[in-house]
Amino acid sequence: MIFRVLVLSLVFVSCGQSQKKPSYISFKKLNDSIYVNVKNTLACPTHLKVTNLISKKQKVLDLKAYQEKTFLSFSSLEKDSIQILKEFDFSLKYGTSYPLKSYDTLYNYALPFLKGKRYKILQGQNTNFTHKGTRSKYAIDFKMNVGQTICAMRDGVVVAIKQDSNKGGRSKKYLNDGNYVMLYHKDGLFTQYVHLKKDGVIVKKGDSVKKGQPIAYSGNTGMSTEPHLHFGVFKATEKGFESIPYLLNSISTKKYIKGKYALNK
Repeated sequence: MIFRVLVLSLVFVSCGQSQKKPSYISFKKLNDSIYVNVKNTLACPTHLKVTNLISKKQKVLDLKAYQEKTFLSFSSLEKDSIQILKEFDFSLKYGTSYPLKSYDTLYNYALPFLKGKRYKILQGQNTNFTHKGTRSKYAIDFKMNVGQTICAMRDGVVVAIKQDSNKGGRSKKYLNDGNYVMLYHKDGLFTQYVHLKKDGVIVKKGDSVKKGQPIAYSGNTGMSTEPHLHFGVFKATEKGFESIPYLLNSISTKKYIKGKYALNK
């Protein structure tokens, strides 16, 4: 019932000393210059943090959905792409580099399962188990057998999926093995649905989805004590995703307590 996978999904890749070019970075040589481009392939804002490993200076570049920008240029006599990868570290993250000032705090999120279904709450918010700290304190777990239908909690666009894992268990060694779907919403917030079954995602990156639409099937992947769905609402910050409270089926999330049931009427 842990949500560390969210942290890992926030940073796409970091380069630096490895000399490996991130997928979102490209080089273009024109005349006597070499240009460094970044491309945001997602349907949500992102921001690129560029660190000069020699001077330690940093630069941050905000990108709109699907935007591409040139952000560095050098004389091709001075540097080549290999040298650039040695001297600069690139890190692309979800959301804007500046704090989200406002969002819809009164939005009524739907239960993440089909109408007529009823599931038991395994873990509510602010627990001493795994729903604690900035990234997980408002998460909720529902006990679900493998293969139950998971639905979008509000209209949004799919920005990230993982569905290639069939590994799971209580050990921390499974932290990176949880399958998930993440959606971006028009007010700048994100929702994520975790521990899905292998090949259990039925949407694709870039798909627009409607509230209540089936998007995946429940599972038991990642660090998980038993089959269940872990989900929450988040805002992106410079330090990573921050779990926030919200209304779920017209009820405050604090009322979703372990042992009770939720019915989607």
